[in-house]
Amino acid sequence: MKQSIPKIIFYRVKDNQAKIRFICTKAQEALNQEKRLLILVPNPEAGHYIDTLLWRQPEEDFLPHVFTQSSTMEWIAITTQEGANLNQADLLLNLCSHSVQTYQPYHEIYELYDETHPQKLESSKQRLKDYLDKGLFVKEL
Repeated sequence: MKQSIPKIIFYRVKDNQAKIRFICTKAQEALNQEKRLLILVPNPEAGHYIDTLLWRQPEEDFLPHVFTQSSTMEWIAITTQEGANLNQADLLLNLCSHSVQTYQPYHEIYELYDETHPQKLESSKQRLKDYLDKGLFVKEL
C-alpha cells in the first residue's frame, strides 16, 4: 500500500487563548469525525498541561484521551514520542518547536504559526520552511 503525502496546515495564533481554542477545537473535530488524532508535545510538562486541558474542555463535557508513551487504541493520544504513531492516527497536531521528521503515516499535520512571541514566530517560520524544502503541500490559515 502506497503512503500518501500529508497536507501540512499552519494555523495562525496571536495569543495563548487562541492556542487553547485551537487545540480543543481540533481534538473535538477529530472525535466528531471519528478520526484518530495524535498530539505531539515537547516534554512531559506540556503533555500534562494538554491532558488536563482536554479533561476540562469543553466546559459542558470532556474529550476522552490518554497521555501515553506506548501503543493505544484511544481516539486522541498525547505523547512526547516523536516518530511513533501510537494510536494509528490519521491526524497529527505538532506542538513542538521543530517540524516532524516522520510524516508519512498521517493524512494531515496541524502546526501552529505562533505569533505570541518573536522566538516562537521564528520557530514557526523555520518549520514552514522545513516542510516546503521537503516538497510537501503546505497551507496557511
